[in-house]
Formats: sequence, structure tokens, C-alpha cells
Amino acid sequence: MPYRLSGVQRMKAADRRQLIVRAAGELFTARGYAGVTMEDVLTEVGGSKATLYRHFADKADLFRAAVEHLCDAWSEPLHSFTPDGDDLAATLVALGRHFAALVLAPERIALHRLVTAEAERMPEVGRVFHEHGPAAGHAVLARYLRSACASGRIELADPVRAAAQLYQAMLGEPQMRLLTNAPVKPDDDEILAGIEAAVRVFLHGVSKTA
Repeated sequence: MPYRLSGVQRMKAADRRQLIVRAAGELFTARGYAGVTMEDVLTEVGGSKATLYRHFADKADLFRAAVEHLCDAWSEPLHSFTPDGDDLAATLVALGRHFAALVLAPERIALHRLVTAEAERMPEVGRVFHEHGPAAGHAVLARYLRSACASGRIELADPVRAAAQLYQAMLGEPQMRLLTNAPVKPDDDEILAGIEAAVRVFLHGVSKTA
């Protein structure tokens, strides 16, 4: 669906920029970085080259902005997550399911592949993806773990590191299978079972003496 700028009167510069970024994000995700030109973006949004280049120096600059926008939009629901009750395990599983719904979605997997392919040439894009994607999820999880520590329910020397480890334990295996287009895709039941197992090991360990 084209995001036309022509005919829109007195559009604020910030709104115009957002419109361009949204359209570019859809194009990059669908076609890849090499498959999109600045002219393609103009075809989607209308307007002039002068307007486009007033906001973005080049295609790489627009790509970075599009990646940041997509990550922020997808991560936004996590920041409003509210624990339901005092059941620590149930809350961690619920968080894991929220993460899975975002991280394992087809469009997120497509973006992850795209950024991985381009990050060697454009390390700034890789940094933006990590900070506004995985690191944002880690921060939400770390905030909850800190609150659990403060209430005396668990004890962690480094909640930030623990959050990153738990996040990876919950989602790393199904995410890798999707990223590499493995022949057997994880289904919802398998993803949930993996999240529950990761939370169980995180809270109780695997040692017989734990």
C-alpha cells in the first residue's frame, strides 16, 4: 500500500520523515537492501527527491532509520508488560511467550536475516538492531529480575547478564532454526515447552543437590 506524500498539506517534518521510514522498512524487509533504491521509496511515498534527501543522506542512512523504527515498533508492547500476580515462574514464562511472539514472527526473522547480511559492511546498522531489538528485550527482563531480587525471591549477582542468558535459553534454539530455514520449524507447543524448560532450569538448576 503506497504511503503517498503528495496532496498532504502542511505535514510536519517529523510526520513526513516517519512516513518515509515506515514505507522504507516494508520495502527493505520484502526486497532486501540491494533490492531497494531511493527511487523505489519515492514511488511509495510520493514527494520530491529534495524532500527525501533532506531527511536522509543516502540509502544506508535510510536503512539504519528503518531498522531502528521496526525494532522500536515491535519492542513497544514489552515495555508495558505487567506481571500478573507473584508467581515468579509463571511471569517469566509469560515474558518468554511475549518475546517469542515478537522475535520469532516471520517479519522479524526476515529483518534479522537482512541485518546479519549487511552488518559486516554497515556495522552501525548491526549496532542499532542489537540495541533496539535484543538488548531492549534483555532490559525488560533484567528490570523484572531486579524487582524479584529486591523482594527477596531470588538472588543474582548480575541481573543484566542473567537476563541475557535466560533470554537466549528461552528463544535461541527455535530462533536459529527459523533464521537458517531448517527443515523442521518449531511449532507453538514446542516453543512453549522450551520456554518452560529454560525457566525451570534458570530457577532451580539441574544439579541433584540444587
